[in-house]
Amino acid sequence: MVAPIGFEFRERMAGPLSGGVDDPQLGAQRGRSAGTNFVANLHVSIADLAACVRDPQHAARLTGTATFPGLATAQPIHDGQLLLYVPDPSGRAKLMRYRFGFRSDAGIEYFLDGAKVLHTPRASTREQVTLYTRVLEGGPDGPVWGAGVLVFRLRDIGPFVWSMRATGASRLHGLRTFFEFAWRELATPVTA
Repeated sequence: MVAPIGFEFRERMAGPLSGGVDDPQLGAQRGRSAGTNFVANLHVSIADLAACVRDPQHAARLTGTATFPGLATAQPIHDGQLLLYVPDPSGRAKLMRYRFGFRSDAGIEYFLDGAKVLHTPRASTREQVTLYTRVLEGGPDGPVWGAGVLVFRLRDIGPFVWSMRATGASRLHGLRTFFEFAWRELATPVTA
């Protein structure tokens, strides 16, 4: 039996967010004015890349830390999941869904639920780096605590690519397999 090929990388998402709002755009506007940025330092891991590609949810595991002024200081992420290129319920886009729990510095449970909205087959670079985010209090079914917009900064592309690693195969093979999958998903229109 051949061991599965695993794949992992690191990604930093950061941007303005504000408590007390449900709308990510409004939360980003208020967060910018207040100078309050949410920072998610993420480690994405896929235990079996071939199975991930076959699975319609294209699920990966998220770990890392979450930071937001006055709420959480590099708090560990738990129950993290990244769903790659899943259909938007509206049928007009594909989503990159980032979902994870974290505790505040005071020990209160929160849950981040964010989505990059990709209008394939011509998803813009902006769509690919912009995460519309809501933070829920108490867990994934809790009330919305706040919202904002996190981004992957293009200046981080070098460390992002450099962090990519494969297990069970060469780094080059892992990169090729992952990028072929990503390119295919970005080039394929959404099917209703």
